[in-house]
Amino acid sequence: MTSVSIVVPARNEEDLLPSCLEALLAQDYDGPIQIILVDNGSTDRTAERAAALGVTVVNESRHGYVIALARGFSIATGDIVATTDADTVPPRNWISTLVREYEKRPDVVAVGGEIFFREPNWKGWLFTRCVLPHLNRWDRKNPAGPHLWGANFSVGRDVLKHAGGWSPHFNLQCDTELSERLRPFGRVVLLDHLAVSTSCRRWNQSFVRSVFLYASNFVWLQIAGRPLWRGFPEIREVVAAESKVSLGTLPWSFSLKSARTVTAVALFSSLILLGGYDTLTPWSNAFGKTYWEGATKERVVALTFDDGPNGPFTDAVLDILHREGVKATFFLIGKNARLYPDVAARIAREGHVIGNHTDSHPAGFALATARFQRAEIDRAEESIHAVTGVYPHLFRPPQGIRSPWMMQVLAKDSLVTVTWDDAPGDWVPYSSRQLAASTIAHAHPGAIILLHDGLNLARHPDRSATVEALPTIIDRLREEGYRFVTVPELLRYEPTLARWPALTPAAAVAPARRGTFQLPG
Repeated sequence: MTSVSIVVPARNEEDLLPSCLEALLAQDYDGPIQIILVDNGSTDRTAERAAALGVTVVNESRHGYVIALARGFSIATGDIVATTDADTVPPRNWISTLVREYEKRPDVVAVGGEIFFREPNWKGWLFTRCVLPHLNRWDRKNPAGPHLWGANFSVGRDVLKHAGGWSPHFNLQCDTELSERLRPFGRVVLLDHLAVSTSCRRWNQSFVRSVFLYASNFVWLQIAGRPLWRGFPEIREVVAAESKVSLGTLPWSFSLKSARTVTAVALFSSLILLGGYDTLTPWSNAFGKTYWEGATKERVVALTFDDGPNGPFTDAVLDILHREGVKATFFLIGKNARLYPDVAARIAREGHVIGNHTDSHPAGFALATARFQRAEIDRAEESIHAVTGVYPHLFRPPQGIRSPWMMQVLAKDSLVTVTWDDAPGDWVPYSSRQLAASTIAHAHPGAIILLHDGLNLARHPDRSATVEALPTIIDRLREEGYRFVTVPELLRYEPTLARWPALTPAAAVAPARRGTFQLPG
């Protein structure tokens, strides 16, 4: 049978730990279970209480949640390794339900479940019962896969090893970062019906600070790919009687001023979280019409390539597309088009669609001034037109990040914003097998697939894994009945890609140069 290891990181958790371990020892799973308690420098009786219950205790003196997790996972021997927190109580069928999901779906690499926060006070209730469910629903709509909770998390041990294990650079939201890094290896699944019960102490006692830390860290993770904050403050139960009041016993006698303050904080925090979601996720129309998929039930997908042209690798991609009879959409960076004009011209000559991806792919482009954004877009367009004869109608913002004013600039210039919903993450050094498997696993009718033939402005970036994966992606998707179309074909419109005579620089940036057109919907 499938063996399972359970890692429980703990630091000064003598009060809540016994309930967690007793629940783990009472699991109904018939297979072998290994329970590992990682004592992360406790000064209380955490290790003593764990040892008394007969579980394996490992000492890790270096302080840090992710350090403790990595230590526990390093000695885990199970085929599947799960983790939960010391203040968490899993249900009796937790392990058996997780294992069953792996056995039922061979493409699954990680499985988790929901979190139920017990005994919230009015602050905890406001966040966990009112705000958090909406955030969870939005997260679950992510076509790439959900983010799993560290308190209700499991992963195949071999898959975790191939993915590089827990990142030492993350402490706060290391579970979020790992969830994203596991996606190229297979399906990440969150089971709505499998919930663990955990303490609400963080939201009860440090509401505003915790919301700020988690929200800002998540936004920065999506923008920069690294944490903004190294960790989070430890929150432990306060023994004073007044701190133990839960929502069920609260007489709601706090002042009207307090209620107004709490409401204002909650609304502000919600707006920040909503704004971050709408800014960072490629599947949002909050700031203006964005196309991340085609509205069709036909088995068609669109291959798109970003950040080129890039010398031999773009040529290699074009060779494969020509051999396979596939047309794709290339979002070109203006500076790269000037660097490789012959390659850019070949893209147009062979009938592929060209889009604008700014002139220099600046970090934080969506948050820059509208004047800067327009200059970047216009410079890229001039360069692309000079070497291809094409004025792009499509625009893909760097990292897919948008802002209200950026969308206004695009609308005034008759540009159509295109993102994606199938991204295997080929900007990360994954193997060609991993990239192909992830692309195929997330394909669906109308999918826009994001691949890269360049890497920002890097000179001669190695795109060999993408090139090697491309024939497999094409062959496997064709076997599943898919056809390949360009983005304009997917969206069912035909922009006029006119070849214009030479224009003066002033005329070349005039808004009327593209003409106007409309998309359905």
